[in-house]
Amino acid sequence: MKLVRKTNTYYLVFLIMLFPIMIAVDYFLIQYLVNNEVQETLLHERERIDYHLAKDGALPASNYLFETTLVSEDFEIDRAFKDTLLFEAYADKMVPYRMYEFTSSIDSRPVKITLKHVLLEINELIWLLFLSTSFIILLLFVGLYFINWKIYNWAWNPFFENLSKLIEYDVTQKEPIQLETPRITEFEELNEVITILIDQVKKDFQNLKEFNENISHEIQTPLAVIRNKVVLLLESKNLDQKELERIQAVYQETNKLSKIGKSLTLISRIENQEFKRLDPVDLRVSIENILSNMEEIINFKHLEVSMELHPVTVECDHILVDILFTNLIKNAVQHNKEGGSIKMILNKEKFEITNTGEASEIATEKLFSRFQKGSSAKESLGLGLAINQKICEIYGFRLDYGRTGEMHTFSLFFKN
Repeated sequence: MKLVRKTNTYYLVFLIMLFPIMIAVDYFLIQYLVNNEVQETLLHERERIDYHLAKDGALPASNYLFETTLVSEDFEIDRAFKDTLLFEAYADKMVPYRMYEFTSSIDSRPVKITLKHVLLEINELIWLLFLSTSFIILLLFVGLYFINWKIYNWAWNPFFENLSKLIEYDVTQKEPIQLETPRITEFEELNEVITILIDQVKKDFQNLKEFNENISHEIQTPLAVIRNKVVLLLESKNLDQKELERIQAVYQETNKLSKIGKSLTLISRIENQEFKRLDPVDLRVSIENILSNMEEIINFKHLEVSMELHPVTVECDHILVDILFTNLIKNAVQHNKEGGSIKMILNKEKFEITNTGEASEIATEKLFSRFQKGSSAKESLGLGLAINQKICEIYGFRLDYGRTGEMHTFSLFFKN
Protein backbone atom coordinates (compact mmCIF):
# COMPACT_ATOMS: atom_id res chain seq x y z
CA MET A 1 0.00 0.00 0.00
CA LYS A 2 1.28 3.44 -0.92
CA LEU A 3 2.27 5.88 1.81
CA VAL A 4 -0.37 8.50 0.92
CA ARG A 5 -3.16 5.94 0.76
CA LYS A 6 -2.09 4.27 3.99
CA THR A 7 -1.86 7.59 5.84
CA ASN A 8 -5.25 8.72 4.56
CA THR A 9 -6.75 5.35 5.45
CA TYR A 10 -5.62 5.83 9.04
CA TYR A 11 -7.08 9.34 9.01
CA LEU A 12 -10.36 8.04 7.60
CA VAL A 13 -10.62 5.25 10.18
CA PHE A 14 -9.86 7.73 12.95
CA LEU A 15 -12.50 10.16 11.67
CA ILE A 16 -15.10 7.41 11.31
CA MET A 17 -14.48 6.36 14.91
CA LEU A 18 -14.44 9.96 16.15
CA PHE A 19 -17.50 11.17 14.21
CA PRO A 20 -20.25 9.41 16.27
CA ILE A 21 -18.56 10.49 19.50
CA MET A 22 -18.46 14.10 18.34
CA ILE A 23 -22.09 13.90 17.18
CA ALA A 24 -23.19 12.54 20.56
CA VAL A 25 -21.19 15.17 22.43
CA ASP A 26 -22.58 17.86 20.13
CA TYR A 27 -26.18 16.75 20.74
CA PHE A 28 -25.92 16.61 24.52
CA LEU A 29 -23.99 19.88 24.67
CA ILE A 30 -26.65 21.70 22.64
CA GLN A 31 -29.39 20.14 24.76
CA TYR A 32 -27.63 21.19 27.95
CA LEU A 33 -27.11 24.76 26.75
CA VAL A 34 -30.69 25.20 25.56
CA ASN A 35 -32.20 23.63 28.69
CA ASN A 36 -29.90 25.74 30.82
CA GLU A 37 -31.18 28.81 28.99
CA VAL A 38 -34.77 27.76 29.77
CA GLN A 39 -33.90 27.33 33.43
CA GLU A 40 -32.17 30.72 33.48
CA THR A 41 -35.33 32.27 32.05
CA LEU A 42 -37.51 30.67 34.74
CA LEU A 43 -35.08 31.69 37.51
CA HIS A 44 -35.06 35.24 36.20
CA GLU A 45 -38.85 35.21 36.21
CA ARG A 46 -38.83 34.06 39.85
CA GLU A 47 -36.59 36.99 40.81
CA ARG A 48 -38.97 39.36 39.05
CA ILE A 49 -41.99 37.88 40.86
CA ASP A 50 -40.23 37.99 44.25
CA TYR A 51 -39.32 41.63 43.62
CA HIS A 52 -42.93 42.64 42.86
CA LEU A 53 -44.30 40.62 45.79
CA ALA A 54 -41.94 42.38 48.18
CA LYS A 55 -42.67 45.80 46.67
CA ASP A 56 -46.37 45.65 45.77
CA GLY A 57 -47.60 42.64 47.77
CA ALA A 58 -49.27 41.21 44.66
CA LEU A 59 -48.30 38.89 41.81
CA PRO A 60 -47.27 40.71 38.65
CA ALA A 61 -48.54 39.71 35.21
CA SER A 62 -46.41 36.85 33.84
CA ASN A 63 -46.47 34.72 30.71
CA TYR A 64 -44.75 31.91 32.61
CA LEU A 65 -47.09 31.72 35.64
CA PHE A 66 -48.91 28.41 35.77
CA GLU A 67 -50.57 28.27 39.22
CA THR A 68 -50.28 29.38 42.83
CA THR A 69 -51.16 27.10 45.74
CA LEU A 70 -51.48 27.84 49.46
CA VAL A 71 -49.13 25.67 51.49
CA SER A 72 -48.20 25.19 55.13
CA GLU A 73 -45.32 26.92 56.86
CA ASP A 74 -43.17 23.76 56.89
CA PHE A 75 -43.77 22.87 53.22
CA GLU A 76 -40.63 21.87 51.28
CA ILE A 77 -40.13 21.40 47.55
CA ASP A 78 -38.38 18.12 46.62
CA ARG A 79 -37.36 19.04 43.08
CA ALA A 80 -37.57 22.56 41.72
CA PHE A 81 -37.28 21.72 38.00
CA LYS A 82 -39.21 18.94 36.31
CA ASP A 83 -40.65 18.15 32.88
CA THR A 84 -44.27 17.28 32.23
CA LEU A 85 -46.90 17.11 29.49
CA LEU A 86 -49.89 19.43 29.45
CA PHE A 87 -52.85 19.25 27.11
CA GLU A 88 -53.25 22.32 24.93
CA ALA A 89 -56.63 22.77 23.33
CA TYR A 90 -55.31 24.99 20.52
CA ALA A 91 -52.95 22.24 19.45
CA ASP A 92 -55.28 19.41 20.45
CA LYS A 93 -52.36 17.44 21.85
CA MET A 94 -50.09 17.05 24.84
CA VAL A 95 -47.29 19.62 24.82
CA PRO A 96 -44.00 19.25 26.77
CA TYR A 97 -43.22 21.89 29.43
CA ARG A 98 -40.38 22.59 31.82
CA MET A 99 -41.92 23.35 35.26
CA TYR A 100 -40.28 25.31 38.06
CA GLU A 101 -41.68 25.44 41.62
CA PHE A 102 -40.70 27.75 44.45
CA THR A 103 -42.29 29.10 47.68
CA SER A 104 -43.04 32.68 48.55
CA SER A 105 -45.66 34.59 50.55
CA ILE A 106 -48.62 36.73 49.58
CA ASP A 107 -50.14 38.83 52.36
CA SER A 108 -48.06 36.89 54.87
CA ARG A 109 -49.50 33.60 53.60
CA PRO A 110 -47.07 30.96 52.31
CA VAL A 111 -47.76 29.91 48.73
CA LYS A 112 -46.25 27.58 46.16
CA ILE A 113 -45.78 29.26 42.83
CA THR A 114 -45.36 27.14 39.69
CA LEU A 115 -43.86 28.55 36.50
CA LYS A 116 -43.88 26.84 33.13
CA HIS A 117 -41.92 27.15 29.87
CA VAL A 118 -42.91 25.37 26.68
CA LEU A 119 -40.31 22.91 25.34
CA LEU A 120 -41.84 22.15 21.95
CA GLU A 121 -39.98 24.84 20.07
CA ILE A 122 -36.93 24.29 22.23
CA ASN A 123 -36.72 20.62 21.18
CA GLU A 124 -37.14 21.60 17.57
CA LEU A 125 -34.37 24.14 18.03
CA ILE A 126 -32.14 21.48 19.59
CA TRP A 127 -32.65 19.14 16.62
CA LEU A 128 -32.15 21.94 14.14
CA LEU A 129 -28.89 22.98 15.78
CA PHE A 130 -27.83 19.36 16.11
CA LEU A 131 -28.44 18.55 12.44
CA SER A 132 -26.82 21.75 11.20
CA THR A 133 -23.70 21.35 13.34
CA SER A 134 -23.50 17.64 12.44
CA PHE A 135 -23.61 18.55 8.75
CA ILE A 136 -20.91 21.17 9.27
CA ILE A 137 -18.73 18.66 11.13
CA LEU A 138 -19.23 16.10 8.37
CA LEU A 139 -18.29 18.66 5.71
CA LEU A 140 -15.27 19.60 7.80
CA PHE A 141 -14.14 15.97 8.03
CA VAL A 142 -14.64 15.32 4.32
CA GLY A 143 -12.91 18.59 3.45
CA LEU A 144 -9.97 17.82 5.74
CA TYR A 145 -9.67 14.33 4.24
CA PHE A 146 -9.44 15.57 0.65
CA ILE A 147 -7.33 18.59 1.56
CA ASN A 148 -4.95 16.25 3.40
CA TRP A 149 -4.86 14.00 0.30
CA LYS A 150 -3.99 16.96 -1.92
CA ILE A 151 -1.38 18.27 0.51
CA TYR A 152 0.25 14.85 0.72
CA ASN A 153 0.33 14.54 -3.06
CA TRP A 154 1.83 18.00 -3.35
CA ALA A 155 4.34 17.63 -0.52
CA TRP A 156 5.42 14.07 -1.42
CA ASN A 157 5.38 14.55 -5.19
CA PRO A 158 9.16 15.29 -5.40
CA PHE A 159 9.84 12.18 -3.32
CA PHE A 160 7.81 9.96 -5.66
CA GLU A 161 9.43 11.51 -8.74
CA ASN A 162 12.88 10.87 -7.28
CA LEU A 163 11.82 7.32 -6.40
CA SER A 164 10.82 6.70 -10.03
CA LYS A 165 14.18 8.03 -11.21
CA LEU A 166 16.03 5.78 -8.75
CA ILE A 167 14.06 2.73 -9.91
CA GLU A 168 14.97 3.46 -13.54
CA TYR A 169 18.55 4.43 -12.71
CA ASP A 170 21.28 2.33 -14.31
CA VAL A 171 24.65 2.37 -12.62
CA THR A 172 26.30 1.97 -16.02
CA GLN A 173 24.93 5.25 -17.39
CA LYS A 174 27.41 8.09 -17.67
CA GLU A 175 25.04 10.96 -16.99
CA PRO A 176 24.59 11.79 -13.29
CA ILE A 177 21.11 11.34 -11.89
CA GLN A 178 19.10 14.56 -11.64
CA LEU A 179 16.94 14.49 -8.51
CA GLU A 180 14.07 16.88 -7.90
CA THR A 181 14.90 19.57 -5.35
CA PRO A 182 11.96 19.91 -2.93
CA ARG A 183 11.63 22.80 -0.49
CA ILE A 184 11.50 20.37 2.40
CA THR A 185 14.53 20.03 4.64
CA GLU A 186 14.18 16.27 5.22
CA PHE A 187 13.86 15.55 1.50
CA GLU A 188 16.85 17.76 0.71
CA GLU A 189 18.94 15.84 3.24
CA LEU A 190 17.71 12.56 1.76
CA ASN A 191 18.70 13.71 -1.73
CA GLU A 192 22.19 14.59 -0.49
CA VAL A 193 22.61 11.14 1.08
CA ILE A 194 21.30 9.40 -2.06
CA THR A 195 23.65 11.39 -4.30
CA ILE A 196 26.64 10.48 -2.12
CA LEU A 197 25.65 6.81 -2.10
CA ILE A 198 25.13 6.73 -5.88
CA ASP A 199 28.54 8.30 -6.46
CA GLN A 200 30.11 5.71 -4.17
CA VAL A 201 28.25 2.86 -5.88
CA LYS A 202 29.38 4.10 -9.31
CA LYS A 203 32.99 4.27 -8.12
CA ASP A 204 32.79 0.78 -6.62
CA PHE A 205 31.10 -0.55 -9.75
CA GLN A 206 33.75 0.96 -12.01
CA ASN A 207 36.56 -0.37 -9.81
CA LEU A 208 35.00 -3.83 -9.76
CA LYS A 209 34.46 -3.77 -13.50
CA GLU A 210 38.07 -2.77 -14.14
CA PHE A 211 39.26 -5.43 -11.70
CA ASN A 212 37.25 -8.14 -13.46
CA GLU A 213 38.49 -7.04 -16.86
CA ASN A 214 42.08 -6.87 -15.67
CA ILE A 215 42.03 -10.19 -13.82
CA SER A 216 40.28 -11.88 -16.76
CA HIS A 217 42.84 -10.56 -19.21
CA GLU A 218 45.96 -10.93 -17.10
CA ILE A 219 45.21 -14.43 -15.83
CA GLN A 220 44.86 -15.87 -19.31
CA THR A 221 48.44 -15.04 -20.29
CA PRO A 222 50.19 -17.05 -17.53
CA LEU A 223 47.64 -19.85 -18.01
CA ALA A 224 48.50 -19.99 -21.71
CA VAL A 225 52.20 -20.12 -20.84
CA ILE A 226 51.57 -22.93 -18.34
CA ARG A 227 49.57 -24.89 -20.93
CA ASN A 228 52.32 -24.52 -23.54
CA LYS A 229 54.98 -25.64 -21.08
CA VAL A 230 52.84 -28.61 -20.03
CA VAL A 231 52.28 -29.58 -23.68
CA LEU A 232 56.07 -29.55 -24.21
CA LEU A 233 56.49 -31.77 -21.14
CA LEU A 234 53.81 -34.15 -22.43
CA GLU A 235 55.74 -34.47 -25.69
CA SER A 236 58.91 -35.35 -23.80
CA LYS A 237 60.02 -38.97 -24.06
CA ASN A 238 61.91 -38.94 -20.77
CA LEU A 239 58.80 -39.19 -18.57
CA ASP A 240 57.60 -42.37 -16.95
CA GLN A 241 53.91 -43.25 -16.73
CA LYS A 242 53.39 -41.75 -13.26
CA GLU A 243 54.99 -38.44 -14.20
CA LEU A 244 52.96 -38.35 -17.40
CA GLU A 245 49.72 -38.78 -15.44
CA ARG A 246 50.67 -35.97 -13.08
CA ILE A 247 51.44 -33.58 -15.94
CA GLN A 248 48.16 -34.50 -17.64
CA ALA A 249 46.33 -33.66 -14.38
CA VAL A 250 48.12 -30.28 -14.31
CA TYR A 251 47.09 -29.65 -17.93
CA GLN A 252 43.44 -30.53 -17.19
CA GLU A 253 43.30 -28.32 -14.08
CA THR A 254 44.93 -25.45 -16.01
CA ASN A 255 42.25 -25.69 -18.67
CA LYS A 256 39.61 -25.89 -15.96
CA LEU A 257 41.00 -22.77 -14.26
CA SER A 258 40.90 -20.92 -17.57
CA LYS A 259 37.26 -21.92 -18.12
CA ILE A 260 36.33 -20.86 -14.58
CA GLY A 261 37.89 -17.44 -15.13
CA LYS A 262 36.02 -16.95 -18.39
CA SER A 263 32.73 -18.18 -16.88
CA LEU A 264 33.00 -15.92 -13.83
CA THR A 265 33.86 -12.98 -16.06
CA LEU A 266 30.81 -13.75 -18.19
CA ILE A 267 28.56 -13.86 -15.10
CA SER A 268 30.01 -10.55 -13.95
CA ARG A 269 29.38 -8.96 -17.36
CA ILE A 270 25.82 -10.24 -17.35
CA GLU A 271 25.21 -8.87 -13.84
CA ASN A 272 26.69 -5.53 -14.93
CA GLN A 273 24.19 -5.46 -17.80
CA GLU A 274 26.86 -5.14 -20.48
CA PHE A 275 24.72 -7.11 -22.95
CA LYS A 276 22.12 -4.53 -23.94
CA ARG A 277 21.75 -5.31 -27.59
CA LEU A 278 18.34 -6.59 -28.68
CA ASP A 279 18.01 -8.52 -31.92
CA PRO A 280 15.25 -10.76 -33.27
CA VAL A 281 16.69 -14.24 -32.74
CA ASP A 282 15.20 -17.34 -34.38
CA LEU A 283 15.46 -19.92 -31.57
CA ARG A 284 14.84 -22.92 -33.84
CA VAL A 285 17.78 -21.98 -36.06
CA SER A 286 20.00 -21.42 -33.00
CA ILE A 287 19.10 -24.82 -31.54
CA GLU A 288 19.72 -26.59 -34.86
CA ASN A 289 23.13 -24.93 -35.17
CA ILE A 290 24.09 -25.99 -31.64
CA LEU A 291 23.01 -29.58 -32.33
CA SER A 292 25.03 -29.55 -35.54
CA ASN A 293 28.14 -28.48 -33.61
CA MET A 294 27.57 -31.26 -31.04
CA GLU A 295 26.80 -33.94 -33.62
CA GLU A 296 30.08 -35.78 -33.10
CA ILE A 297 29.77 -36.17 -29.34
CA ILE A 298 26.08 -37.12 -29.71
CA ASN A 299 27.01 -39.87 -32.15
CA PHE A 300 29.94 -40.92 -29.98
CA LYS A 301 27.60 -41.51 -27.01
CA HIS A 302 24.98 -43.10 -29.30
CA LEU A 303 22.27 -40.73 -28.08
CA GLU A 304 18.80 -40.81 -29.60
CA VAL A 305 17.62 -37.24 -30.25
CA SER A 306 13.96 -36.41 -30.96
CA MET A 307 12.80 -32.86 -31.69
CA GLU A 308 9.55 -30.96 -32.04
CA LEU A 309 10.75 -27.45 -32.89
CA HIS A 310 8.36 -24.70 -33.98
CA PRO A 311 9.49 -21.30 -35.31
CA VAL A 312 9.93 -18.95 -32.32
CA THR A 313 11.53 -15.48 -32.37
CA VAL A 314 12.54 -13.52 -29.27
CA GLU A 315 14.11 -10.09 -28.80
CA CYS A 316 17.44 -10.51 -27.02
CA ASP A 317 21.21 -10.54 -27.42
CA HIS A 318 22.12 -13.37 -29.79
CA ILE A 319 25.34 -14.10 -27.86
CA LEU A 320 23.48 -14.68 -24.59
CA VAL A 321 20.81 -16.77 -26.31
CA ASP A 322 23.50 -18.95 -27.85
CA ILE A 323 25.15 -19.38 -24.43
CA LEU A 324 21.79 -20.17 -22.80
CA PHE A 325 20.75 -22.92 -25.21
CA THR A 326 24.29 -24.25 -25.59
CA ASN A 327 24.50 -24.78 -21.82
CA LEU A 328 21.11 -26.52 -21.71
CA ILE A 329 21.84 -28.86 -24.63
CA LYS A 330 25.44 -29.45 -23.56
CA ASN A 331 24.18 -30.31 -20.06
CA ALA A 332 21.74 -32.87 -21.54
CA VAL A 333 24.52 -34.43 -23.61
CA GLN A 334 27.29 -34.30 -21.03
CA HIS A 335 25.26 -35.82 -18.18
CA ASN A 336 23.54 -38.40 -20.36
CA LYS A 337 24.33 -42.07 -20.25
CA GLU A 338 25.67 -44.21 -23.08
CA GLY A 339 22.84 -44.99 -25.51
CA GLY A 340 20.47 -42.59 -23.75
CA SER A 341 17.92 -40.22 -25.22
CA ILE A 342 17.25 -36.49 -25.54
CA LYS A 343 13.86 -34.99 -26.33
CA MET A 344 13.39 -31.30 -27.17
CA ILE A 345 10.18 -29.30 -27.57
CA LEU A 346 10.08 -25.66 -28.68
CA ASN A 347 6.95 -23.53 -28.94
CA LYS A 348 5.95 -19.94 -28.26
CA GLU A 349 5.44 -20.69 -24.58
CA LYS A 350 8.58 -22.62 -23.64
CA PHE A 351 11.60 -24.70 -24.58
CA GLU A 352 11.73 -28.08 -22.87
CA ILE A 353 14.61 -30.53 -22.96
CA THR A 354 14.45 -33.98 -21.35
CA ASN A 355 17.35 -36.41 -21.09
CA THR A 356 18.21 -39.68 -19.43
CA GLY A 357 20.95 -39.74 -16.85
CA GLU A 358 21.94 -40.54 -13.30
CA ALA A 359 20.02 -39.03 -10.39
CA SER A 360 21.26 -35.61 -9.31
CA GLU A 361 23.53 -35.56 -6.27
CA ILE A 362 22.37 -32.15 -4.99
CA ALA A 363 19.03 -30.67 -3.97
CA THR A 364 16.94 -29.21 -6.80
CA GLU A 365 16.73 -25.74 -5.20
CA LYS A 366 20.57 -25.52 -5.15
CA LEU A 367 21.05 -26.62 -8.74
CA PHE A 368 21.20 -23.06 -10.14
CA SER A 369 23.77 -21.85 -7.59
CA ARG A 370 27.39 -21.33 -8.55
CA PHE A 371 29.78 -24.31 -8.37
CA GLN A 372 26.92 -26.75 -7.78
CA LYS A 373 27.33 -29.87 -9.90
CA GLY A 374 24.50 -32.21 -10.73
CA SER A 375 27.03 -35.04 -11.05
CA SER A 376 30.64 -35.75 -10.20
CA ALA A 377 31.83 -35.30 -13.79
CA LYS A 378 35.30 -33.79 -13.80
CA GLU A 379 34.64 -31.61 -16.84
CA SER A 380 31.69 -29.95 -15.13
CA LEU A 381 32.45 -26.56 -13.53
CA GLY A 382 29.07 -26.06 -11.88
CA LEU A 383 28.69 -22.64 -13.52
CA GLY A 384 26.62 -23.35 -16.62
CA LEU A 385 23.22 -23.31 -14.90
CA ALA A 386 24.22 -20.29 -12.82
CA ILE A 387 25.00 -18.43 -16.07
CA ASN A 388 21.65 -19.56 -17.49
CA GLN A 389 19.83 -18.25 -14.42
CA LYS A 390 21.47 -14.83 -14.81
CA ILE A 391 20.49 -14.67 -18.48
CA CYS A 392 16.90 -15.59 -17.60
CA GLU A 393 16.79 -12.79 -15.02
CA ILE A 394 17.74 -10.24 -17.70
CA TYR A 395 14.94 -11.15 -20.12
CA GLY A 396 12.28 -12.20 -17.62
CA PHE A 397 12.48 -15.90 -18.50
CA ARG A 398 11.89 -18.67 -15.97
CA LEU A 399 14.04 -21.80 -15.82
CA ASP A 400 12.63 -24.81 -13.98
CA TYR A 401 14.05 -28.26 -13.34
CA GLY A 402 12.29 -31.51 -12.58
CA ARG A 403 13.22 -35.17 -12.47
CA THR A 404 11.39 -38.47 -12.49
CA GLY A 405 13.71 -41.38 -11.86
CA GLU A 406 16.42 -41.20 -14.52
CA MET A 407 14.56 -38.61 -16.62
CA HIS A 408 15.74 -35.00 -16.16
CA THR A 409 13.75 -32.08 -17.58
CA PHE A 410 14.69 -28.41 -17.92
CA SER A 411 11.82 -26.10 -18.89
CA LEU A 412 12.58 -22.59 -20.11
CA PHE A 413 9.47 -20.40 -20.05
CA PHE A 414 9.70 -17.26 -22.18
CA LYS A 415 7.04 -15.42 -20.15
CA ASN A 416 7.71 -15.46 -16.43
